[in-house]
Amino acid sequence: MATHDAADSRSRCWVFFAIGAKPTSMRKAVAMRMAESEPVVVVEQPVSALREGRLPALGARVEAIEGRTGSCTYRPLHLPQEIPGMRSLMARVNRGRMLRELAGLLPSTRPLVVCYDSPHQYPLVRGLGEDIAVYLAIDDRTLTVRGEPIAGEVEAERRLLERVDVVICVSEPLAAALKSRMRPERNVPVHVLTNGYDERIFDPQQQREEPAILGGVARPRVLVTGHISERIDWEGIAGALSERPEWSWVLVGPADEGMKERVAGLAGRITWFPPVATEQVPALIQHCDACAVPYRLNSFTLASSPLKAVEYLAMGAGVLSTRIPSLEAYGDGIEWVEPGDGKSYAAALDAIRSEGCRSGPARVRRAAAGSQSLGAKTGAFTTLVAAGAAVYE
Repeated sequence: MATHDAADSRSRCWVFFAIGAKPTSMRKAVAMRMAESEPVVVVEQPVSALREGRLPALGARVEAIEGRTGSCTYRPLHLPQEIPGMRSLMARVNRGRMLRELAGLLPSTRPLVVCYDSPHQYPLVRGLGEDIAVYLAIDDRTLTVRGEPIAGEVEAERRLLERVDVVICVSEPLAAALKSRMRPERNVPVHVLTNGYDERIFDPQQQREEPAILGGVARPRVLVTGHISERIDWEGIAGALSERPEWSWVLVGPADEGMKERVAGLAGRITWFPPVATEQVPALIQHCDACAVPYRLNSFTLASSPLKAVEYLAMGAGVLSTRIPSLEAYGDGIEWVEPGDGKSYAAALDAIRSEGCRSGPARVRRAAAGSQSLGAKTGAFTTLVAAGAAVYE
């Protein structure tokens, strides 16, 4: 792997764990943007030896990131851990193989920064001899989307927090939760960096053709993109369908088990479509009449930073949302609704529809989101890592 010029004192090498991450997820998006200027290795979903029926060579699991010299994605090899009495041993074998392979991919560039994204990665910390260990928390990983505790996750996260140098998370509530899980004497900086939109994709000046999937959907349309799960305020949507039956709800994204059936069971104009490429989402936004972040309010969602809200605002779209703390900064740029309250949803839809062709509200929303671009977030991320790690002093 090529290295940066040693004379560049700012040059670093980065490892980002982004297992199962979507391209727009901060841990993946920031890594790919950073790879344009510094060497980056992105650790992606492991390759299962059981499913493959063989042991794929390292070369088959490493892919150079196009146009980004010295950077690559890497998929570890996962050997079965479910063999009775062998789970602990096989976990150590998998970790050891991954660390050896990663070490062979890394250039000699220093300092080395490793960004972890899961509580259960605590045994890996310092395994690569990193100079800085970062915990990048994009959600409260100790909870389900319903806000229910996941057994063993808090203890795993406490162990991770004992070992890292810097914590970067997406909301103030999540920062407070993470601080509460540290020993009081641990002086580890915890920074908040909300999600940002990809300004190269979400360009409101570019006019796009209507996507084919919208061809049979009557207007006015309200769009919900992203993961379709139990974090959604289904009662509020049901109320909105009843209060404003002329609106068509368009849900686009991967759906958890049972969610397609839940959508089908709602009375009114509502349709679920499978996920589309991120590059196609701006066209969906432009050809819908409102966009929504209809979340239930629980410990999980209150700690979240809904990326889709920022993408909608960046495109100038009218947005309705429940009161997620990380979105409060947008103030009147969002029409706020109450969970389960169809009348508040109806009022929000009425307010957005009343804007008509006026351009002023769209300009205000675009301006509000203007500083939240991925480029700005990437710069802020590197600054926070530098500020929070003694190696840069």
